[in-house]
Amino acid sequence: MSPRMQHLLLKLWHAWVGGGFLVAYVTADEDTYAMHQFAGYAVLAAIVARLLAAMAAPSAGPLRLPRPSLGALAGWLTQRRGRHPLFAWFAVTLLAVVGMVALSGAGADFVTWLEHPHEAVAEASLWLIFAHIAFVVYVYGGKRLWARLTDALNGPRAASQVKEPIR
Repeated sequence: MSPRMQHLLLKLWHAWVGGGFLVAYVTADEDTYAMHQFAGYAVLAAIVARLLAAMAAPSAGPLRLPRPSLGALAGWLTQRRGRHPLFAWFAVTLLAVVGMVALSGAGADFVTWLEHPHEAVAEASLWLIFAHIAFVVYVYGGKRLWARLTDALNGPRAASQVKEPIR
């Protein structure tokens, strides 16, 4: 399977897990419990599918799970080249935390005392998801947006000033 197809599958998986999580989060009350439950099991299925795809993916393919490394992070901080290593940390952390949310929710269907831990982990995971989204937005365009905003705040005068060489 080509890397382009793997990237497409990864984007579809993001839509599956993100949409399922969103529906499960929004429908987490007693009136819409069946929808909440269905969406939660859809998220659990997405996590299992992702892990199976990662095991079957070629070693250099995009579907392979990245391995977080402090050494890679330190190396990237000195050179600032290549893929940011925090992507690997976010991937593993999000899979683990969202997986815990889905598993505890499935368990809460059979063991009622798991409802409170399920809710607590779900609330905490939401902040992790927001951090992930903010990081991705920053890495893939936020730097340019930040530069434009600072130029706009400094005014056109600062951008149009020509520095003369020191003699």
